[in-house]
Amino acid sequence: MRDITTTQDIDLLVENFYTKVKKDTTLNAFFSNTNWEHHLPRMKEFWYFILLDKPGFKGNIYDSHSNRNIKSPHFDIWLNLFCETVNQSFQGTIATKAIDKAKELSILFSWKLEQTEGK
Repeated sequence: MRDITTTQDIDLLVENFYTKVKKDTTLNAFFSNTNWEHHLPRMKEFWYFILLDKPGFKGNIYDSHSNRNIKSPHFDIWLNLFCETVNQSFQGTIATKAIDKAKELSILFSWKLEQTEGK
């Protein structure tokens, strides 16, 4: 298997991942009103920035997800699907970075949501 090295690799990763999200009976409800023509390019830009240091992503991914009533267990499912998607197609330093960053995001989002719920 090869590592993630190009924007085309990230395109494949993001498209395969969100195909799984759409099919997941728990997560798909959170994305039922998603404009995929807008969302997928933004997520690709986000991962281009994170994994390939490619400028262009602007925005706050937490804010765009915080109003969807997503809880910590949902991020566990999200993380498992993401890691599975990476591991099915890629192996190497950047693939590991993708998984590590997804773990960080899952922990951060879960923590922030718990803080918000406590208010």
